[in-house]
Amino acid sequence: MRVALLEHFSALPPGAAPPALLRAGGAILRAVAADMAVLPGVTTEIVAGFHDGETGFLKSLRRCDGALVLAPEEEGILERLARTVVRRGRLLIGPGPRAVRLAADKRETARCLVAHGVPVPAGMVVPRRGAAGRLRRLKPPFVLKPRDGCGCQGVSIVRAPSDVLSALRRMDGVSRRRDLLVEEYLTGEPASVSVLVSRGKDSVKTAPPLCLALNRQVLIGRGSLRYAGGVTPFFHPAGREALRLAARAVEAVAESTGDLCGYVGVDLVLAPGGPRVVEINPRLTTSYLGLRRLTRANLAGLMIDAALGRRLPRRVGIAGSCSFRPDGSVTVRNARPVTGRPWRSTAVGTSAAST
Repeated sequence: MRVALLEHFSALPPGAAPPALLRAGGAILRAVAADMAVLPGVTTEIVAGFHDGETGFLKSLRRCDGALVLAPEEEGILERLARTVVRRGRLLIGPGPRAVRLAADKRETARCLVAHGVPVPAGMVVPRRGAAGRLRRLKPPFVLKPRDGCGCQGVSIVRAPSDVLSALRRMDGVSRRRDLLVEEYLTGEPASVSVLVSRGKDSVKTAPPLCLALNRQVLIGRGSLRYAGGVTPFFHPAGREALRLAARAVEAVAESTGDLCGYVGVDLVLAPGGPRVVEINPRLTTSYLGLRRLTRANLAGLMIDAALGRRLPRRVGIAGSCSFRPDGSVTVRNARPVTGRPWRSTAVGTSAAST
């Protein structure tokens, strides 16, 4: 099996990508490439020249059986690339275009989750035109964020009416949408759950999603928020409930779209009244950098199994803990020997078309 690896920011022309996003994307690309390099029968090809009308990506797809795409959801970038892989009959190692489209729209995701009984923060959509006056009439604090952003870009906590204009300016250049999202501000711990789900509309009914770990998120800033990495695993009194809730959220999206699979990040707030799901990230997240260091299971191999529709293990062994940062740095603590089964697949040597 030959797999094309495309990381959006690394493939852009020099100087075109914001440095922070370039470092974050490059760190995940190097990690997953290293994990796939030790899989028997699997070779990888890192895509270059993506900026030139996606020529490099299309050339790689002609030579490869499958592809893993690392790209942001905003402006439909990840959805378009996922659709390209599917249309060319290659194995997409990650969420499909319908799941990406739903998860990329935070408001539509919330509606989907509510319809399936998953608690989310209360929120509403506000048109950008005339937003300042309308937002000043709302009772603070509340969260203001792009409807399709990622990585805390453009996210602000409005604590007073005087914060509205600066919060709106932070969204300039982050999203081209003509509306934005206002959510209730929840006190509590920001967290995420890293989940693996196997392909197929009915797979979540026969094989539940594999929740790898609950992670603590490190968010910096009182008004403007910045994501600074996290700690995994995160031990919290509401941890078990958070894991169950994340699994239900993933199941809701999988049942609604039929093409959710692979590695998914579920962001939550562990609020005093119980966990609430904030959003779903239909892609590899920074938590991968930490989790791969704490388990013998090859997470990249499990992602391939998920893409092929195979049943995932009930759990993977996690030993020790670590902190991780978007730039790729990982600090491991309390490491000890772990148990787990290395990845093996009967699909090695087969083409995507035959699977």
